[in-house]
Amino acid sequence: LRGGFRYHFNERWSAMVQARSGPDLSQQSPHITIKDFDGGSSGPYEFNLDHWYLAFEQGGFEGWAGRNVLSFLHQDDLFVFDNVTYPGIGGSYRRAYNGHGVYVSFNYVLLPVGMTEVVGDAIVGEFAYQRRFDDAEYSVALGYRFSNGDPDDPTGETLLTENSTRDYRELSLQLQYKTRLIKTTLKLGADLIHNMADYANEPQGSFSEFHKDDVTGYVVEVLAGDKRPGNFQIGYYYSHLEALSVNSSYIQDDWVRWGNANQVRATNMKGSEFRFLYTLRENINIFARLFLVDAIDLLEPGDTAFETGNRFRIELNWSF
Repeated sequence: LRGGFRYHFNERWSAMVQARSGPDLSQQSPHITIKDFDGGSSGPYEFNLDHWYLAFEQGGFEGWAGRNVLSFLHQDDLFVFDNVTYPGIGGSYRRAYNGHGVYVSFNYVLLPVGMTEVVGDAIVGEFAYQRRFDDAEYSVALGYRFSNGDPDDPTGETLLTENSTRDYRELSLQLQYKTRLIKTTLKLGADLIHNMADYANEPQGSFSEFHKDDVTGYVVEVLAGDKRPGNFQIGYYYSHLEALSVNSSYIQDDWVRWGNANQVRATNMKGSEFRFLYTLRENINIFARLFLVDAIDLLEPGDTAFETGNRFRIELNWSF
């Protein structure tokens, strides 16, 4: 459940406050286990503020200060995930002219640990270019996320795989082509992700040292259809994310449930997503997703078995 309030002071200034369900110790997920049919625990029935910010908008510029999603264009959730909101500041500038479009964004944020604590900080930004034709468009986007952990880790071991103490220097390249084919919308996309941080001198036996060369990932995707009422969209994604290609505490938690009830680590994985989305009305849709996932490598030194993560997920989304 999510519920919020937005107030517009005038055409330029606005403020928003929103609360969501989900565990206090999870920055990734708003979900509650209402009933576990295998006899596991339910809940916890906790609510936290995930948005509270002041925003300014004029022309092509948008800025915010408070706690919000990152100002960052993305075609999937494998580099930036909108379920994770950050305390900080951010903004973007967008301009379109004669079939061309440019987008620039910048964010300085603190890294959330659950919904009430933070550890370390990050600078996140992007430059995107779009070219439009009569029946097609293509875009390219260069993004970065340079984050600094805290070696003293004041939040304990809430984040998995030493993520609260490790620095990341992530770069992303996004490519997308969109056109009309047989009266439907077709999107082709690809992401390349690389972490430039050097982990060669990390302590022997640490997660960083064990995966020091596992710093690259990529995603390819195909989507057909659209989200208009009465229409459906089908899609296929293939993802290959090495263990330290991105910080697994701040990306999607849908593909696998590796980790624990509060924290999901969805890297060191390769596999497919098949999706089907049907939009009943503008505010109601049904979304089904099948994930077939395997681990790329052993997780920790001394492990002998590879993780697997096949899941089927169906959800009803209703906004009002």
